Amino acid sequence: IWCDEYWMAAYNVPDYTAAAKGIPRIVRFHFASVALGVALIAAAVLYRKFVSGAAEGFPWYFIYLVCASLIPSAGFFHTARSFINWRAFSFTFFLLLLISLLWEVTLALPYGWWEYQPRALMGLHIGAWSGLPIEAVCVWLAVTFTTVITYEVIKIWKALGTRALEAFFGIRK
Repeated sequence: IWCDEYWMAAYNVPDYTAAAKGIPRIVRFHFASVALGVALIAAAVLYRKFVSGAAEGFPWYFIYLVCASLIPSAGFFHTARSFINWRAFSFTFFLLLLISLLWEVTLALPYGWWEYQPRALMGLHIGAWSGLPIEAVCVWLAVTFTTVITYEVIKIWKALGTRALEAFFGIRK
């Protein structure tokens, strides 16, 4: 929020009320998000079953990340994408990824402060980083993306100045 509203405010939408005026409803289906989600889940399952060397188990953690990130995207990305400050998103994602990787790779995994459940992982690990599962890297992209989508959707809703049913679904009372 700081990055979007202050540090990189020059790239933010200056007037949400004017920009949101022509939006008939916030929820609009974004097929590419669903297609990407299905493709990612299929790739994870196939990798787990045929490439990872550990056919038993299922990549539940990765599937959860994809669903938690792409379900909001499937409903809101079409409307929110023109409001997203992509420079602020990229900068925030980079910082979150850097800090989380430093934390997990240098402290958490080597010292055994937590363990991942191997049967719920895809089976793709980064060996040079204490066997860090790829899901640990993906979680920060999912968190950042979902947070930005949610934040922008709430700002659009507030700028529209209407009740939730009307703003999100175009249902007028």
